Amino acid sequence: MSTSAESPPVSRLFSVYLHGLAFLGGFNVMLLEMCAFRVLQTTFGSSIYVTGVLLALVMIALSGGYYLGGRFSQRNASLEFLLGVISLAVVYVWVTGGLLSEPLLDFSFGLRKVFSSGLAGHLVPPAVATLIFYMAPMLALSHVSPFLIRLLATNARGVGATAGNLMAVSNVGSIVGTTLPSFVLIPLLGVPTTLGIFIGSLGLVVVTGLVLVRKRAPVAAIAGVVVIAAAVATPVAHDAWAARASAAAARPVFESESLYGNVKIFRSQDDDGDEKLEFMPSRDYVHSTVYPGRPLKDQFTTAYANVGLSRGAGRYLILGTALGGVVSAILEANPQAKITAVEIDPLVMDLAQRYLPAMRSPNVRRVVEDARLFLREDTQEYDYIVVDIFSGEQIPAHCVSQEFFSLALARLAPDGVLQMNTNLWDFHITTGLEKPEPFVPVRHIHSALLRAGFASLFQSDFFEHGHVYAFRQATPEAEVRRALARGALDPAVEPNLRASYGMTALALVPIPDAERELRPFTDNWLPEHLLHLKDNFDQYLRALARARQLPEWKSQVEAAGDGQLRFISARHYADVGASGAPSYDGYRAYMKGDGGTAYCQEVLAWARQAPSNTLFLDLSRYLHTRVIHACERSLESQATALPGAGTSEGAFRRYVSAALLVDDNQGAKAVPLLEEILKAQVVL
Repeated sequence: MSTSAESPPVSRLFSVYLHGLAFLGGFNVMLLEMCAFRVLQTTFGSSIYVTGVLLALVMIALSGGYYLGGRFSQRNASLEFLLGVISLAVVYVWVTGGLLSEPLLDFSFGLRKVFSSGLAGHLVPPAVATLIFYMAPMLALSHVSPFLIRLLATNARGVGATAGNLMAVSNVGSIVGTTLPSFVLIPLLGVPTTLGIFIGSLGLVVVTGLVLVRKRAPVAAIAGVVVIAAAVATPVAHDAWAARASAAAARPVFESESLYGNVKIFRSQDDDGDEKLEFMPSRDYVHSTVYPGRPLKDQFTTAYANVGLSRGAGRYLILGTALGGVVSAILEANPQAKITAVEIDPLVMDLAQRYLPAMRSPNVRRVVEDARLFLREDTQEYDYIVVDIFSGEQIPAHCVSQEFFSLALARLAPDGVLQMNTNLWDFHITTGLEKPEPFVPVRHIHSALLRAGFASLFQSDFFEHGHVYAFRQATPEAEVRRALARGALDPAVEPNLRASYGMTALALVPIPDAERELRPFTDNWLPEHLLHLKDNFDQYLRALARARQLPEWKSQVEAAGDGQLRFISARHYADVGASGAPSYDGYRAYMKGDGGTAYCQEVLAWARQAPSNTLFLDLSRYLHTRVIHACERSLESQATALPGAGTSEGAFRRYVSAALLVDDNQGAKAVPLLEEILKAQVVL
């Protein structure tokens, strides 16, 4: 017996209501999905993996809901049952998306520490968040279409025509549910208020249905009051949790949602009493630190521009302006510089002008544009290009490929330089025994740069973020170091900039041309889950721990004794990997124990007899800044008098002291130490 034969005709009013329910079902499925994109983006970044997880799980939920809805509609073809399912979805979204959103997101985000390596670390946390927040309501909302087809199908119209009409109406709702949140609700009102609209619209549908079916006006009135209260309380509860979380750390001076995520700005004072602003557009990742009154003080930011300033560059392009720290640093050092500042987020560009006077300079051309689109359309020539583009902790895939670098190269002057913050560290401490050798993503960026046409590459990992300097023309290493050293030794230069010059002169590592033979990152091949610094560290630890089990380890690595810093570091990192905690937390625990003490002592022993001509190259490659911090007391407390800066031990001990100061934004105090080193080390 057909379904249509069993279904009595429905009234015109009831039919209109059911078609309205179809519209709102499609509308709210897409509204919830657009909210999901924003929540996951601002929490986990916007990589293809996060998007893929969300879409796959939503489709699984919808498929399951269609199946269950079809089965349930055969057993209980009543509107009351469907309204009950929708009510559960409304309550669920109110509790998870409104009342408990922040703690649940904190829980999901914290899973990155559990699944900290490889693809799992990028899939599991957003997958868990998707399951918690969106699986249940999507499952519930996908019951709507099967039930409505069952309720509306009649002999006169037939199942096919009924299904076609309902699906068309639902699809129109989906179109509105995609465009309205994308262009109006989320940009102007934010996710919490948009979820309030979800709750309110579906709640009113339930209330109206109760009136039509049961004629229970008092019950419907009470339900309506509850729905309105829930819709209003959702953004209020969300803001209350956010305020509580902010109070636990530091209260932002500005907080809002933009077209591209949540934007927070924190204001504080450092130990010297200088005002400091921190820009935070993702859940726990500070994208830039700016000292409005002393723009060159933040050594990490100044390192972006120091090579360009040392070469006398006059025309700068900043891709990824953020709060304008690099712009301020350049204009502080060279007020005549001409700067084009490109930022994709209009709100962030407005905030940069509000908080940093340099961003309002007539020498700054401000452009709100995607960086790659800007490079395609721009026709100007620049002496120095800074690439500092991130979504969360990762570079967007379209801004790290060979094709992107080719566009940047076309905008450079013949002697121009491109500087890039990759957030990718080359640890350099493999021994040759690792099978397989850890995947080092920054080397594939090197290959992409070389194949795009850049002639000379250098990298500084002093800040453990992979600052790459790519020269259009072949440029000798000695020339780059000398230009930086001259700036560091010039008393007319601002002290913090002198410190930046000096440390970079010591920390640069030349990139061999052989790396062009590696597979370059391109638009067609870019494993996004590997563009993550912390995962790379874990891979090194595990690979070294495996190599430590090989018979060749003793003859090739341990036999090197204290003579090679590379093998000293490799041995201790291998011990961390073999300790059962191959992670940064495991490393910190190791450095606090006997293993760390032994590591520091071996480094000191190496420094006393290290060859001076390779001292700083070895330090830059194999003695990471985190080790210097962990060994601070051992490396600074010496029973003997400080040897001259011309000796390996004397240069090393001064380098350690200067490194600690520079990393703590105490550049002016580091200048005398760096001066001694640079004057004594004739290799520069």
